Amino acid sequence: MQLLRRERTAGVRLRFAAQWLDHRQHWRLPRFFRRRRLRQERERAGRRAGADRHDRRYRLPRSGPRPEAERMMDSDVLALILLLLALSVALNLKLSLHLSKVVNSLSAAAKAASLLPVGEAVPAFSGKLLAGGAPLAAGDAGQPMVLLFLSSACPKCRQKLAEIERLAPLARDAGLALWLVSIEPAWRLRRFLRATSLAGSTLRVAGADYEMLNPVMSSPSYLFVSAAGTLDARGMIGDDDWRSFCEQMDEVRIASEASA
Repeated sequence: MQLLRRERTAGVRLRFAAQWLDHRQHWRLPRFFRRRRLRQERERAGRRAGADRHDRRYRLPRSGPRPEAERMMDSDVLALILLLLALSVALNLKLSLHLSKVVNSLSAAAKAASLLPVGEAVPAFSGKLLAGGAPLAAGDAGQPMVLLFLSSACPKCRQKLAEIERLAPLARDAGLALWLVSIEPAWRLRRFLRATSLAGSTLRVAGADYEMLNPVMSSPSYLFVSAAGTLDARGMIGDDDWRSFCEQMDEVRIASEASA
């Protein structure tokens, strides 16, 4: 205990001695330097006090809760951003749809302008028969033709198959070449025509020939081509010209039955 007391007493004496030396050195300085040193110490103390007041006034503790007003402001800003984003998406979608309609209308107009006019010569084309795959050149024999354009994805086309199957032998008896012209794969056409006997009257052509004959890709549609190779009529299956053609085929059937 006495040893600890002596060490403590020695430490206190040393600290007092250091303070006394510092004090002596301070007062040994000239008056000008003493005043300057005191002014610098006061300025540093004032800056520290001002910084502490600023931190207490304007800075929030990181771990503490945020004020209610700040949370409400953040939610309002987020809602405004989401509203602007939704409006921009809706405007972009509207402009995209409008642009798509304009492009489609322009492409449709361009395709309609490329239609073969009635009375003009129909260029010769070739293809392969669906039944057997034999190549065939259409329009070279000087025989009038009825070209039909159907699609396996078209419900109306499927409804017309029975009528076309009835007209096909009558057209042959009348000296007409009736062809179903298509660019679809053979397996899809066979599945589309499996309940009929129209596989022998189906001609698969290249895409360029099909676009030349039917640029607007309409279905169920037809082309009537004369023996001279010119276009007599075009339209959709079921219109007035088509009904007139059906009546003529019925007259051929009645005449053949009467002659028999």
